[in-house]
Amino acid sequence: MTPAGRRLLVGELRGRRRPLAVMAAWTLAEALQAALSVRLIAGALDGGFLVHRPLTGLGWLLAFGLVTVVGAFGARQVYPPLADIVEPLRDSLTHRVVDAALRRPAGRAARPDTAAVARLARQIETVRECLAGQLLIIRHFAVTLVFVLIGTASLSPALLPLVAGPPVLALTAFVLLLPRLAARQHELLHAEEELAARAADTFGALRDVVACGAVGRAGTDLDATVTRQLRARHRIAALAAGRRLTVAVGAHLPAALVLLAAPSLLRDHRLTAGQVVGALGYLTVSLEPALRTLVQGLSASGLRLSVAAGPPTRAGGQAGGPGRVGVGVRTLVQGLGPPGLRLSVAAERLAAATAHQPGPPPAPGPGTPPAPRPASAARRPRPPALELTDLAFAHQARAEPVLGGLTLTLAEGEHLAVVGPSGIGKSTLADLLAGLAEPTRGTVRLRGRPLARIAPGELPSLRVLIPQEAYVFTGTLRENLTQLRPAARTAQLESAAEQLGLTELLRRTGGLDAPLDPHLLSAGERQLVAATRAFLSPAALALLDEATSHLDPAAEAVVEEAFRARPGTLLVIAHRISSAERADRVLLLDTGGPVIGTPRELAAHSSGYRDLLGHWTAGLAAGER
Repeated sequence: MTPAGRRLLVGELRGRRRPLAVMAAWTLAEALQAALSVRLIAGALDGGFLVHRPLTGLGWLLAFGLVTVVGAFGARQVYPPLADIVEPLRDSLTHRVVDAALRRPAGRAARPDTAAVARLARQIETVRECLAGQLLIIRHFAVTLVFVLIGTASLSPALLPLVAGPPVLALTAFVLLLPRLAARQHELLHAEEELAARAADTFGALRDVVACGAVGRAGTDLDATVTRQLRARHRIAALAAGRRLTVAVGAHLPAALVLLAAPSLLRDHRLTAGQVVGALGYLTVSLEPALRTLVQGLSASGLRLSVAAGPPTRAGGQAGGPGRVGVGVRTLVQGLGPPGLRLSVAAERLAAATAHQPGPPPAPGPGTPPAPRPASAARRPRPPALELTDLAFAHQARAEPVLGGLTLTLAEGEHLAVVGPSGIGKSTLADLLAGLAEPTRGTVRLRGRPLARIAPGELPSLRVLIPQEAYVFTGTLRENLTQLRPAARTAQLESAAEQLGLTELLRRTGGLDAPLDPHLLSAGERQLVAATRAFLSPAALALLDEATSHLDPAAEAVVEEAFRARPGTLLVIAHRISSAERADRVLLLDTGGPVIGTPRELAAHSSGYRDLLGHWTAGLAAGER
């Protein structure tokens, strides 16, 4: 533990002298058994059973039982003052973390780092739990060891080397083992933090990972992280044998030495039989449990406390970057105050998730008239842009379906808005249409082709999904906009930016080829970048899953009108009622089943749509945007 960490804990404990004194008093009562057990057992044997006075022996044993009850009561009474020590400590640390996080300079804030927040919260709880465990373990072992040594010396000075030597040897060996245990605990902590961050990044971008064909890469990276955590756990487990050996040397070896020396001690009349049994009782009833608890506690909760409040390991610094590993209480101790809490910046999304495979020739770009078709092709009826037949989806076989029995046909160039209460399955429908989830029942067809039979590498040329969580990557604006259309010319990029309202951001950031920092963009600006990227894609079907939720109504209307004018079909998961009112048709997902019609038809004949319309209208009247 760092000096700063020690100062923090000592300062917290110094302010709680009264509960510490109460706990110490009850500890003495708890240790009463260790103090008197030898005399009581020796009296039962020497003054009772061995001289044929069973009632006297039973009286001594009854006294031993009463002492044991008093010790148990004392142990129970230790916990209330312990809670008065550690609970305020947790509250104090949590208050300081939240206060420092809220006071961070806004210019240093990046996108939310959920892994860092979870790591910090866990280590605050680690300090609370481990400090409580250390107070219980250390005070009990210290008092027990003192009473055992004093009691043994009072029986016979000849017993003291036999009883005191092995525990001293065991504790010395254990102290030498602690650095290796600490290093392994650092390694495990780093592996757990790395796994939490990797899992959060991967699962948070799962839809995009699947859509871009990066499942294999993401799975390989996540599997390697899990393997590193497993190996770290195995290395800690391998050191458990050393802990057990110290207990055997410290408590079992003295008992064996006393038994080996007992004949000579009895023969020389330096000890009675009762005193020998009493000495063994000291070792087996008092010292052995206390030593075992100390070894297990220091190598588990004690090491976790030291790691949580200590500096980062060398490996952690290499793998996690500055400030990423060992943040926890080390940051609490060293970083609270005017500078605030230095939360680590979350890892960038997988680069492989942006990779796409070559598909069919690109469709005409925005504003480009379609190429003339042969007369024979013009005479053939084109299949619908999208067909859903008895589409159903449930998360598990026995779970209630999120979607059930949906049949729908979208013509080429049609604009459909999907509305419904939260949790009804709108985003699930978008996943099914994009091929990111498989339906439990029914089929999805894109331009007459079953979605299940379309190769993953071909999907980006047929459909594009814009989720609510907009991903913008470090690089230039050109690199962000051309991810789905690498051959796009500058004129096409500037035209698309103008149509979707991205011109101001283009000017402010220094043009298409200027460096772009995603963390400096607002949520609405990131959504505009993602929408423009999808607008430039060759896909004929555009799926907007609340992709304009962070834009104001005017900017949202600009984006949707641009997609409406774009060649192809548009399906919008509506965030505002205005999106539904602009659509050709509206699909209402409700508990009573799906309903579809024009906005006017649903307003006239669907009570569910009227309820949503009234809810949205009331929200606008209250000033919601």
